[in-house]
Amino acid sequence: MADISLQSFRSGLVNQILRLKHLVITATGWRRAVIAMSAGALSVLALAPFYLWPVMFLTLPVLIWLIDGPHPFEGPAKRSLTTSFTAGWLFAFGYFVAGLFWIGEAFLVEADKLGWLLPFAVTLLPAGLALFWGFAAATSSTYWKPGLSRILNLSLTLGIAEWLRGHILTGFPWNLLGYTLTSSDALMQSASLIGTYALGFWAVIVFGSPLILFTEAARRRILSVMTVSALPLIFAATFGIYK
Repeated sequence: MADISLQSFRSGLVNQILRLKHLVITATGWRRAVIAMSAGALSVLALAPFYLWPVMFLTLPVLIWLIDGPHPFEGPAKRSLTTSFTAGWLFAFGYFVAGLFWIGEAFLVEADKLGWLLPFAVTLLPAGLALFWGFAAATSSTYWKPGLSRILNLSLTLGIAEWLRGHILTGFPWNLLGYTLTSSDALMQSASLIGTYALGFWAVIVFGSPLILFTEAARRRILSVMTVSALPLIFAATFGIYK
């Protein structure tokens, strides 16, 4: 009886994930924009002061599915650079608007004089920062292959984009993707080993792998799928504890 219940639960979970995937990759127009920006905004929960980093296991796969599109591996004719750029930009715009809204408070100090600038401050800066993610998504889509390879591809382009964001024009390294892996003192210590920017590269692999691989050929090998994410986290926590 227990085996039947477990099998039913597993089957139901897989079906729900597959429905979510179908909803994301087939979304168009304003629905696609809302999904992308909402997933980006929810990702902020992984940062301080919330530290709800498990949310990234859901939101980051959404970005990958958006880049996949309805015809994920049928060549450039089915996936344009513009579509991929837009997916990355919209996701990042939601992420930065939700994570940097506090910038607008500076314009309330003299609200009678500067208050009118608040809407521009809380939207134009995130729009500019989102360009880095947009270009990263577009670049990664030029070599978009099934399975884990595209996750590694995106992790590399986003890692480079985050480094550039932290250095170009003196840089603006706020809310780096790598911060999602610094929610505890133990995990935080890994930054001393590889650096915060490398943690961003790592975060894409850790958070992007489970749902993506689970819904593809690897879904029958649950242990292998979970290992891709679990081992890096275990290593980071162990290093942090005994450092």
